[in-house]
Formats: sequence, structure tokens, C-alpha cells
Amino acid sequence: MSIATLTSSVSSEDLELAKSFCKVDGTEEDDLMQTLILMARRDIIGQVGSEIDDFFDDNKTFTIAVCMKVYHNYKNRDGTTRAMTWDITDGYHSLINSMKDEYRVILWKREQEDGEQTY
Repeated sequence: MSIATLTSSVSSEDLELAKSFCKVDGTEEDDLMQTLILMARRDIIGQVGSEIDDFFDDNKTFTIAVCMKVYHNYKNRDGTTRAMTWDITDGYHSLINSMKDEYRVILWKREQEDGEQTY
């Protein structure tokens, strides 16, 4: 699936996965969940990179990171609460960093294959 597709549409399977992860039943919040999924994908892709169009295809780390980001935003969506809010977990940031590392290695290998020098 291309990055353009990932950042513009949500499959029914991805919606159901996010709803299950967030323990959301029914269909009343489907629009909100789809929006949160797209926001999470755009944020993660923006942090990791968008030069490798198929990098996020079947990427379990990406899938879990999206679910974690959706969960966090879903549970902390009320900006007027007096309750304590929590930062997103360190596990989320670890997933992002591991994807960044893998992404950079792939880019480096492609540059080496193309004979380009990086400094």
C-alpha cells in the first residue's frame, strides 16, 4: 500500500484492529477512529520518512505504533478534563526509533547499490 493510500484511507480491517486495541464497541465512533488512524499514520510516517513508499507495507512495528498512538489520542481526547493526562509510553518512542533505524539502513543500502556516496 502506498504512503498516499496510508495517509488518505482506512481499510475496514485496520479500523477493526484499532477499535479492538482501544476496546471500542459499535460503530458510533468509527469516524473518530478513522481520523485518529490517519493522524497517527501521518505523524509516524513524518517521523520515520516517506522516501521508501513500501516501507510501511506489512510492517508490524508500524501497525502497533499506529494502534498505540490511536489509543493514546482516543483516551486523552478531552482537552478540558481536570483529570491527569499521560504522555504516550516509552514503548511507542522505542518503536518509532527502531523504524527510523531500519529505514536509514535500507536507504543507505540503496545508496550503496546505486553507487552514491553519503557523507
